[in-house]
Amino acid sequence: MTNIVISFILTIKAGDHMARQARIKNIFGIYHIFQRGGKARPLFTSRKDREKWLTIVSKAKEKYQFKLYAYCASEPNEYHLVLNLQGGDISKIMKSINIAYAMHVKCPEQLFKDRYRSELIETKEALLGLMASVHRRSNLLENESDPYNSFCCYRGMNRDTLVPVDISDIKTREDITRTGENGKKQCDNCIQTMGEAEEKLTHLLSISMLTKEDLNKDKPYRNHLIRRFRKESTLSLKELGILFGGLSESAVSKIISRYDSPE
Repeated sequence: MTNIVISFILTIKAGDHMARQARIKNIFGIYHIFQRGGKARPLFTSRKDREKWLTIVSKAKEKYQFKLYAYCASEPNEYHLVLNLQGGDISKIMKSINIAYAMHVKCPEQLFKDRYRSELIETKEALLGLMASVHRRSNLLENESDPYNSFCCYRGMNRDTLVPVDISDIKTREDITRTGENGKKQCDNCIQTMGEAEEKLTHLLSISMLTKEDLNKDKPYRNHLIRRFRKESTLSLKELGILFGGLSESAVSKIISRYDSPE
């Protein structure tokens, strides 16, 4: 088998085989990375898979010298990373992680649903809100011992974690791990109108190379954005429903409450 064929197979497994537009990059930015698995098999089927993924992320961190603020591999078919690139190349970082993990899995079909999604985090408030959202995804949040979610690191658990998290960069642990009831009442530079919300949503979709139709089909990412807009805007449930494709107020409320219940 030639090197070209090998390279092509690895590219397919890493979900990077589709023609694409150039991403908007900020080499000193903080990014939320979201990767979903394909239909062939879940990304993670065992403890061994998750531990291998954590090891790969740790090695990439050492090689590319980015800072890691949060991670989550708790759910079977997706993972999340919050990275401070520190001058690094996000494409090289993610190619390194995804190809190494695909080689571990050895899935004969496409392992990843599509390319990873990257969202530039522009404010401290957005960063803290995002990290809280990532940490709430832990399947074992009640006892704070999920080793595959960085929530445990901020609570002093899992001291032997395979991935060193840069806790010292964040002002306080409480800012990140609390549910944020006070944060909901304080919203600096909030989105105030539907016009501003439409503009912000269009910007986010352009970064992720998605249309509104794509977003409606991708419910996990849509729900993530609904929760983000709830925290970063003064929009009502009805307005959020309209913004995200005509959802009812009750549907929006359920999406938000699923991750905003008290810990």
